[in-house]
Amino acid sequence: MPLPSSILAAEPDASTATSTPPPPVNVTSAYLHQWQNISVGRLLTLLLLVSAALPAADTLLILHKLDDSFGFYDPSTGKLEAKVATGRKPHEFALSVDQRLAFITNYGADTYTETQPGGNTLTIVDLQQRKAIGEIDLGEYRRPHGIERGKSGLFYVTTDFPAALLIVDGRKRKIVHAIKLSNKLPHMVQVSPDERKAWTADAGSGTVSIIDLANRRQMASVEVGGVPMGLALDGPAKNLFVATRTGNMVVVVDAVANRVKRSVGIPGMPARVVLSPDGKLLFTSLIDSGELAAINTRTQLEIKRVPAGARSEGLYVEPSGEFLYISAQSENKVKKFSIPDLELVQTIDTPPKPDPIYLLRSARP
Repeated sequence: MPLPSSILAAEPDASTATSTPPPPVNVTSAYLHQWQNISVGRLLTLLLLVSAALPAADTLLILHKLDDSFGFYDPSTGKLEAKVATGRKPHEFALSVDQRLAFITNYGADTYTETQPGGNTLTIVDLQQRKAIGEIDLGEYRRPHGIERGKSGLFYVTTDFPAALLIVDGRKRKIVHAIKLSNKLPHMVQVSPDERKAWTADAGSGTVSIIDLANRRQMASVEVGGVPMGLALDGPAKNLFVATRTGNMVVVVDAVANRVKRSVGIPGMPARVVLSPDGKLLFTSLIDSGELAAINTRTQLEIKRVPAGARSEGLYVEPSGEFLYISAQSENKVKKFSIPDLELVQTIDTPPKPDPIYLLRSARP
């Protein structure tokens, strides 16, 4: 900082050369005086400018099924930064519209084949404070598993006992409607973009239930065989891809006509499916063979598979379409692969049995 003008003395001329010299100036006091004149508002503005120039920090969210916890990870290093306790044996989660809250299904059982009643709650986690802030009691509806949020902000939750699709208001923290299903063990759920229709993968009956959300009723079901688990709907909402675990197939269902269009043989027990952002590739985790497979959605043929780790299940594709994450449950690891070549680029250690994954983008101030 330049010296204050009061410090810079004028050059003496001949008439004043012999005059009494001016008193000494305290330079430190002059500097302090100038800094005191800077307003608090200007300082806050400077701080905001500096913080905006810093890179935004994303967070990788991973649910740990056998640790009863929800993890916050640094995606660049894979380091676990924080862990929040959930209910017993949580299985899936979804975020609120503003991405400030996570709603977690507390399944309360290891797998769909068990007969125990399991849990009947959803844990709510504040993603900014990184702590649990409450629960939603589902009452008679037990073993909540799949959960998706619609554009309205309502959550759609599957339950095993009784078989139902619950409509949950996250703000009011209560069930606003329950749609009873005729098929068994609805596992995952998919909601249409316009929130007028939903589908459930019914692990206990080899079917996909089709639900009319506008009238809140089950309208039909489609036989797909095996143990249906994962679901993925294409962008135009015309094709629903269904992973049938014991059927060793990915079944393509016409989402408009409600019928099977094609079954694609995929050995290894497909458990989850997810589409690339451009819709050209469909990825599936193979829970029995511990692999990751890619399917060309135009030809509907498998084009590549790579090792992914024991009991691979949870899948997530970054919005950029450049990377994919998969959970190797029996290895307690989440692995990151590049797209489309499926090269392993990162391995993240986790607490026991990681499953669903989500990359939370950090908003700038």
